[in-house]
Amino acid sequence: MKKNVFIEMINIFWQQRNARERQFLAILTIVISVAVIYLIFVNPAISNRSKLETAIPQLRQQVSEMTAMSGQYAQIATAMTETIAPVTREVIEASLLRRGIKAQTLAASEEIVRLQVATVAYSNIMEWILEMQKAARLTVEEAKVTALPETGQVSVVLTLRQQRGAS
Repeated sequence: MKKNVFIEMINIFWQQRNARERQFLAILTIVISVAVIYLIFVNPAISNRSKLETAIPQLRQQVSEMTAMSGQYAQIATAMTETIAPVTREVIEASLLRRGIKAQTLAASEEIVRLQVATVAYSNIMEWILEMQKAARLTVEEAKVTALPETGQVSVVLTLRQQRGAS
């Protein structure tokens, strides 16, 4: 019932207008309808398309990085499953000797290495740590590095743990 009243009111309003007003209102209705359709459907699609065009190269780059990381992970996982010999005091002493590092104290047991060096070049001890990470899978558990008055020289106390693969 109310629907019929509404339509009747629109009809009365329309009949009261002359031909020029009707033409103007019809064109105005079409323009408003096209503008609303554009704002609701077309504009978001166009703007999202341009956003996607800029995002796709970045996403492809991220995919390639993730693929590379996945390959690295597979290599690391394979390397970690290989068992390596337990680290010994002799191995540590030999590697320190090659680098010219003199340990004040050194203790190596099962998977733990404790080391104290009174004076060493910072770069030298860092290179030794990297070498031991690669060669014996030693990782730094605890480190105390104290700068000495001489440039580049440090005093170091290290606790290292050997990461062993599956037995």
